[in-house]
Amino acid sequence: MIRATTGGVLRGYKTGLMSSFIRLNSARDTVLTQRKFNSYAEDPAAAAQSYQLHRAFQRTDSQITISNSTIRKFSTAYTAVNSVVDMVDNEQTSSSWYAVLRAANQPTGSGRTALGVELKELAESIVQTMNNQYGNTFSFAGADGLNVPFTWEGEGEDRKLCYRGIPVDVKIPEERYDDPLDPTKVTNADEIAKAKEQLQKLDYLKNESRYVDIGLGLKEDSNGKLIESSAFNDSLSGIDILGYGTDEDGDPKNIASIIYRMGVLLTNCDEATGAWKGGEHGEECAEFQRLAEKFSDSAAEVKKSHVELSTKVAFLENNHKQLITTADTINEQLYDIERCDLAEAITSYSWAQYCYNAALKMGNSILSGSLMDYLN
Repeated sequence: MIRATTGGVLRGYKTGLMSSFIRLNSARDTVLTQRKFNSYAEDPAAAAQSYQLHRAFQRTDSQITISNSTIRKFSTAYTAVNSVVDMVDNEQTSSSWYAVLRAANQPTGSGRTALGVELKELAESIVQTMNNQYGNTFSFAGADGLNVPFTWEGEGEDRKLCYRGIPVDVKIPEERYDDPLDPTKVTNADEIAKAKEQLQKLDYLKNESRYVDIGLGLKEDSNGKLIESSAFNDSLSGIDILGYGTDEDGDPKNIASIIYRMGVLLTNCDEATGAWKGGEHGEECAEFQRLAEKFSDSAAEVKKSHVELSTKVAFLENNHKQLITTADTINEQLYDIERCDLAEAITSYSWAQYCYNAALKMGNSILSGSLMDYLN
């Protein structure tokens, strides 16, 4: 009878001691983690809300990373285009525009040919600037940032500028009917088809897009197609800024090509007299004057693109600030839901520690008495 009673006391003590130990560990974890709960079962409602907030924070954090990278890319691109604007701005005496004016009115051969070299070097500089890289990617290569956007092919007067392997100054030739066996047959049909295909590719590359999530909503329509206004297009096309194709006169629209061609025309001038090849009323002099007028329009387009880039950079920076604010707000909400009152938690831990120590002391008395009862 005594042994049965002793056994019951020990079992009850062990149960109480274990409960006290569990409460102590729970209170200790609360102090260490400073969390109100550590499992879904402890507070299902708060845990569910916390899960949703953590998902929102992870998404926002990813958007902040993408936004930061996009800002750096567009800021770098803006700086590059700013350099090009400085080269072609007609309001700066150090720009190529003034060099063009001097060349048009320079009577000596050495002056014109020297300016011709200068303009060709300027075209090279513009292209080199537009081949700018941000990190390991080319800023103005559209959606293909791994390959250099602009390249030169050929030498001298035959040197042509290409964008991602396609001639920038592509021109659709006029139809020819020089087949004596069939006077109605277009004999240069292959050339025309190739030129049209190249122009279509350039049109596509100009408008190429690559959308990234910077917190604008990122939604799809009922057909699963991205709603473009819910994402940001971070693709920058070099030909959209410098131009491409030819006009009704067959002259290039790309400003680097215009400048290079003007440089070629100047270097073709007589080195001794400065006379134009073909004379003052010849084709090259007329072409130079025509390109000089079109140069101004092309420069204005580059400046327009520069302003548009500035607007996009400002938008990205403002959007980034909003993302940071959103992340801070989510963090505050998480803090309110998950974080405990540390003073209260420490008090609870101290009380749990006191109770556990008291239980251990009581155990010493119970175990000592029970052992004597057992021995008797």
